[in-house]
Amino acid sequence: MSLKNVIKRAPVTIIGIPSLVLFTLYTYDVFMLFFTIAGILILGELYKLSRPNGTQPNVWLGFPLYLALVCDQLFGKGSDLGHLLIAAILLLLAWEMFRNKAHALENIAVTFFGSIFVGLAMSYFIRLQQLGYDGKGGHLGGFAVLTVFIGVWVCDTLAYFVGSAIGKHKIFPRISPNKSWEGSIAGLLGSFIALVLIVKAGWLPGLNYFDALALGLITGVAGQLGDFAESMVKRDVGVKDSSNLLPGHGGAWDRLDSILFAAPLSYLYLTMVVGL
Repeated sequence: MSLKNVIKRAPVTIIGIPSLVLFTLYTYDVFMLFFTIAGILILGELYKLSRPNGTQPNVWLGFPLYLALVCDQLFGKGSDLGHLLIAAILLLLAWEMFRNKAHALENIAVTFFGSIFVGLAMSYFIRLQQLGYDGKGGHLGGFAVLTVFIGVWVCDTLAYFVGSAIGKHKIFPRISPNKSWEGSIAGLLGSFIALVLIVKAGWLPGLNYFDALALGLITGVAGQLGDFAESMVKRDVGVKDSSNLLPGHGGAWDRLDSILFAAPLSYLYLTMVVGL
């Protein structure tokens, strides 16, 4: 990474990380609003990325469907999910008849997939932060979110430096030609170690070292899969970043691609296996 790029990234990193830690640990509504908006930005980037292939997503239905899914998951606990999905499918099919656009099937598929993927993934991420929130400042869910962030960050950092130094065996050269098995394994081991230290420090009460390894596996493997998934989409349309939203960092999807995979699975593990 060049010095110029480091300087370009610095303001976002210096301001963003402390702010993220504070409102993750000590807010509820601010966190929910911030990441709901982040999801809107990601969805917009995903829709824009599909356009070079000739697809024309129905944004007039896509964004409302995203918001409806987020509201249903956060306030209704998913009680209306089936109703929302069938209504969205029927509306998309009917509306596409009158849009008179080329690639009708692709338009419907991208609109529906984008809203469902981003809406549900972001909802579970927000629900992870809401675990154990008591309104008094500091809560289990906030530490759970920071745990996911740290696990993903450690994994990405070690994968980059080890891969750059000794990486020779490529994982998915057609998708991400610079990522290697050596870097990936180093990142996974780093995620394991980070999670063990977090559990040892007592950030997540009630969790044992097996849980730490499970969460390390989730953040280490799922996080990398999220990165590969976005790389696959970007390579398909021939772009480097999902947008230019953050100087030196790319777009919202570039910053949260790993989180969109790791956070929902961490939430499911903590609620369905650990029982939080």
